[in-house]
Amino acid sequence: MKKTSVFIIEKEPATGNLIKYHLLSHQVRQVQVFPNLAECLYHMLKRSVPEFLIVDLSSPDINGFNLLNAIKNSFPAVRVIFLSSVSDESLIKQLIEEGASDFIFRSAYKEEWVGELIKNLEYLVREPLPIV
Repeated sequence: MKKTSVFIIEKEPATGNLIKYHLLSHQVRQVQVFPNLAECLYHMLKRSVPEFLIVDLSSPDINGFNLLNAIKNSFPAVRVIFLSSVSDESLIKQLIEEGASDFIFRSAYKEEWVGELIKNLEYLVREPLPIV
């Protein structure tokens, strides 16, 4: 995978570190895990902006649509990937239409959805960002 940077917003440290481990083993240049949206946004405003932002849609401090809108307005080059254990087709479709780059269903089998995340991220890295 092309060298890229990824920020992860994940309230569960073990899950965030698992994703980070797998991304780093697939040649991702930089991976940082944040426990909440506020810390991630602070880092993005003060230090660096990633190419990808992976967000757990079920985080209590995140409304997916508000987050997506804020990221697209402030950091238009950041590509947002949502994770969720809820497979609501209308929600997924709406998030993609609003500008999300991907939506990964978090099944009970972490190896499955983490593998799908890696595969989809590799694809997105190769695809140019659409011109708006």
